[in-house]
Amino acid sequence: MVANVSGCPLFSKSQDGLSSSFPYHSPQKKFNLSLFIYSVFTFIGIFWALDCYLYALASSLLPLSTSSLVICSQLAFTAFSAFLLVRQRFTPYSFNAVVLLTIGPAVLTLGEGSDRPEGESKGKYIFGLLMAVAAAALAGFIFATMELVMRRGKVVQTYAAAIEMQLAISISGSVFCLIGMIINNDFQAIRREAREFGLGRTKYYMVLIWDAVFWQLSSIGLVGLVSGASSLFVSVMIALTLPLIEILAVIFLHEKFSASKGIALVLSIWGFISYLYGEKRQSDKAKKVAQQEPVTRAENELSANELT
Repeated sequence: MVANVSGCPLFSKSQDGLSSSFPYHSPQKKFNLSLFIYSVFTFIGIFWALDCYLYALASSLLPLSTSSLVICSQLAFTAFSAFLLVRQRFTPYSFNAVVLLTIGPAVLTLGEGSDRPEGESKGKYIFGLLMAVAAAALAGFIFATMELVMRRGKVVQTYAAAIEMQLAISISGSVFCLIGMIINNDFQAIRREAREFGLGRTKYYMVLIWDAVFWQLSSIGLVGLVSGASSLFVSVMIALTLPLIEILAVIFLHEKFSASKGIALVLSIWGFISYLYGEKRQSDKAKKVAQQEPVTRAENELSANELT
């Protein structure tokens, strides 16, 4: 059982949606999670490290905009996993969003590899697409599993709990990666890449350090969103970055923007807007019900008094 923690919740659920609050005092307990939760999130960290490897492999074989579009299909995998594991309820709008955000990346196949990097074989390009889909599927399963464990373990929604869950994920994932790097002699490769880096050795190491820092901050945010909202909402927020990635890839990396990629982008944005609209309707409906409850209760009490 999870220890009771004093402090404000990370995300508190109310009738009108989600509201965030900041803790003004530290939790009294030294640890906020049970040993079972730590154990499960340790295994999740290993799978998360594997997912990052699949995504990195896909990114090395595909243009950034293409790999990002395919990765956004994780929303469909998250929806499927959430339906099986946590009985996620769907509205017509959320279902429409899942369909559109799944069809969008699939449209890329119409281009038949027209954005394939020069000198790369068609086999490697297809392999990159498969790795991107595998990364999306594994990410969807991981997010749904996180939500299931948090619900079953009755994890208290505090910043301390979110950080502890992220620590368990990061430590196990880092150990898993370090073992693989030692076996594959990757530390020697890092020194070689640093020497060959076009911007200099110092900037190479700065890129690695800041990438690790920002990735940890991003991961803490993802864990917090799963805890305070849902795994499906996390995938929707990840899909929100798609338009920005597409634009930046064209501007800074000078990638080609093919017709199939444009159609995929439009479908993905349409799906995201559909989800937001559906959530707004659900929120407005909840507000209306909350406002009517006191009036209905007062009318019932008045009727009961008149009968007596």
